[in-house]
Amino acid sequence: MKTRRHAKILELIKAQDIDTQEELLRNLRACGFDVTQATVSRDIKELRLVKSLSPNGKYKYSTGRDNARDYGNYNREKDFCKPGDLLFGIRHTD
Repeated sequence: MKTRRHAKILELIKAQDIDTQEELLRNLRACGFDVTQATVSRDIKELRLVKSLSPNGKYKYSTGRDNARDYGNYNREKDFCKPGDLLFGIRHTD
């Protein structure tokens, strides 16, 4: 049941801009899941959902991977600074 509910949550947040636990709870109940707010809260935590800014300017639940940058093509040795690298220096004088 939990696996089905988690799959439905991921489906719902992908299809709709859901911004509150209450809205997610209503949607799950409409889909036939008998859940409480505490269960929804646990599910959000277990799925590691985050709130991200949607194109319409509202925050919504997402997996966080929707807008994540792809670092797969970066060369770690070349493209990222290492400890001790000098990024920039600013000297303040009075």
